[in-house]
Amino acid sequence: MAGNIVRAEIQYLKRLPLYNEEKPFQIFVPIDANAADTRSTNLEFEAREQQFEDIRGRETKFSLDNDGFQIKTYPTALSLSHFQDRQAVETKYFNEIKQILQGIEGGYDEVFLFDWRLRNAGTPKAEVMFDMNNLTTWLRPSPNVHIDQSPGAVLHRILLHLPEQAEFLLQGRVRVINVWRPIEHPVHDYPLAVCDPRSVPDSDLVECDHVRRKFKGANMYAHYGPGHKWHYLSGQRPDEVLLLKMFDSDPSVEAKACPHASFRHPFPPENSPPRKSIEVRALVFNHP
Repeated sequence: MAGNIVRAEIQYLKRLPLYNEEKPFQIFVPIDANAADTRSTNLEFEAREQQFEDIRGRETKFSLDNDGFQIKTYPTALSLSHFQDRQAVETKYFNEIKQILQGIEGGYDEVFLFDWRLRNAGTPKAEVMFDMNNLTTWLRPSPNVHIDQSPGAVLHRILLHLPEQAEFLLQGRVRVINVWRPIEHPVHDYPLAVCDPRSVPDSDLVECDHVRRKFKGANMYAHYGPGHKWHYLSGQRPDEVLLLKMFDSDPSVEAKACPHASFRHPFPPENSPPRKSIEVRALVFNHP
């Protein structure tokens, strides 16, 4: 049985002829004013209205391998102040994340948590470039349809973070899974929506380089496609964790990676507070 449907706009990467000649890029470091090219990005997005199906009431029906996402109930022991403390997040909360990931399909033999981010819908839009190394900075929800890691970026991260183990780990199953949770109160204004990977052909996805001071990574942005099928969980609570798959080396599973974006809900409850959330990004390994 289908859930309630809401319509809202999200941002897709434009299908520009430019991208046939020049790879999409974003630069997160200052650029010399005398440089031959002073652009920090060549990305251009377009707003597209989509419909989002509420999965509330059947949230247990979805799985990482079939759908690219999964909802699990797992309360956290951390308070709002803990989430603004890097040491608390990278010790206490990371331990909770490892416990959550033990329950995924296939489990894991090894996990490496390599990044995390805080988001707050009440944060003003940045007028200047923010420091990507300051993990306690509150970012705004992202309306851009994306996958956090490209396949090439996953390989690069493994070689960067786990160089001595990389050859062995790459012989087994490798996944990247994001663990996303509301903080302090349920999310009503800017829910995180997930797109059924089976509804997104490879031709709708394009790799984008991310250039930072000490690291070059890449994600995937999505072009608009008429067949994209979107879901969200209304009123997602802090004890409801959303797992999203960003990469999977197992060729037998249906869902390899889950495009996602936040949208502004057209009918939030009156006086509902701005969304706060935390996402943790994990390399998940099953040994060969």
